[in-house]
Amino acid sequence: MRVTPGMTADNALYYLQQGRLGLDQVQEKIASGNNINRPSDDPITTRQLLDLSSQIRSWEQFGDNIKSGNIWLNVTNTALTAIRAMISQAKSIAGSISSGSSDATLRNSVISQLRGLKSQLVDLGNTQLGDRYIFAGFKNSIPPFVTGSDPDPLSATFTPVQFVGDNQSPVIEVGEGLTASIATAGGELLSGSSGGTDVLAVFDRLIQAISANDATAINTEAKGLDAAATQVDDAISRVAGKLLLLKNAEEVNTGNINTLKNVIGDRQNVDYAMAATVLSQQQTAFQAALSTTAKISQLSLLDYLK
Repeated sequence: MRVTPGMTADNALYYLQQGRLGLDQVQEKIASGNNINRPSDDPITTRQLLDLSSQIRSWEQFGDNIKSGNIWLNVTNTALTAIRAMISQAKSIAGSISSGSSDATLRNSVISQLRGLKSQLVDLGNTQLGDRYIFAGFKNSIPPFVTGSDPDPLSATFTPVQFVGDNQSPVIEVGEGLTASIATAGGELLSGSSGGTDVLAVFDRLIQAISANDATAINTEAKGLDAAATQVDDAISRVAGKLLLLKNAEEVNTGNINTLKNVIGDRQNVDYAMAATVLSQQQTAFQAALSTTAKISQLSLLDYLK
């Protein structure tokens, strides 16, 4: 096979283009800081990087869920703490008149205080976070506690407060295969669902007992306030446990995200020291190729006739 000057020129041009391409690729990596700037640079590693990025997005979503759950539980804890304080105040008020009193003015004053505390309990039971009611279960778009047309327990037409939410607990995903309940059932908390103490009913009966100046009934309902306090304390403890679960999940979540980002960094981030060495080698090789090509292109037929 005869090698013609045209073939020599084509080969020289091809290797120059390859050298220029290699040089450009190294310069692009240094400029972008990425080993891979397009899928064609390394299809296999590109696939791996996409999978890792997808995993990071999943864990970041878990992180967002955890943040939302923490907000929900902290609002719940604040409301529960306030409810516990209301019950303690009611207990103190009941204790001040546990033996009854012939002073109607005193009894009316105590009744007025208890009515106010009950009204605050209902308001706390209807605590909102944004447009959602935290004690309403899945029916959290409407207030879970509805005051009757006549909420006065001393009235002949008295209508007790009704719980219209549900006692189911919404859950959130906080990790792969891991969910957490964030809700506290309002019916179980204040209305005695599932066999618990009907806190609001205890207030109603206590008001009626004080109005009737019935010392025995006053002391009985005061004990009901003790049961109510224990019920709320249990709810506060459960919220604390849920917050701890979210804290642990958040630590795992953060660790997984950092690990995945480190793996991506190891594969994607440019080693500038190595890249600089490769760039120098590529530049030297390219300059040598240019020099050689220039010498070849200067040859003519007269050169071969010497």
